[in-house]
Amino acid sequence: MSADNLFSVGLQETIKKELSRYETKRSSILPILHAIQDECGWVQDQHIDSLESVYGFNRVQIKEVLTFYKAYRQEKPRKHPIQFCDNIVCCMMGAKEVMAKIERHIKTLETKHGEDAPFEMIGVPCLGVCDQAPAMLVNKDRHHKVTVDNVDQILSKYAPLT
Repeated sequence: MSADNLFSVGLQETIKKELSRYETKRSSILPILHAIQDECGWVQDQHIDSLESVYGFNRVQIKEVLTFYKAYRQEKPRKHPIQFCDNIVCCMMGAKEVMAKIERHIKTLETKHGEDAPFEMIGVPCLGVCDQAPAMLVNKDRHHKVTVDNVDQILSKYAPLT
């Protein structure tokens, strides 16, 4: 696939819209990378190549953003990524124990399914719902007041343990 048609028409329009909103290309990198990730699931090297060759972005600046922010994925995600808040408030409310339970759940599924296991967990610094800690996102679904007792029930909605 050539760089010209790597992105869908909708994504090309989004990129052009974001470019027009900012005085410099560099300022538009974050929303453009979000749009790519929303459509493709992750930001691949070919996306960076296309941004550089078609839209004239500086490759180093794109890589700086990708490696600085945890929000961007540079590897293909599993079917159901879990973003778990690991800030101090969530930890005070039992996040470490819940995260350990999730890790055991994931390892059980990895034993059964290998690389095709449906979950992966990513620690994130804050999900912005400290009053409902501990909190996590599965895909883009928010879950609040997650406990060791309810984590299996939550995850089974996405993929059964069996």
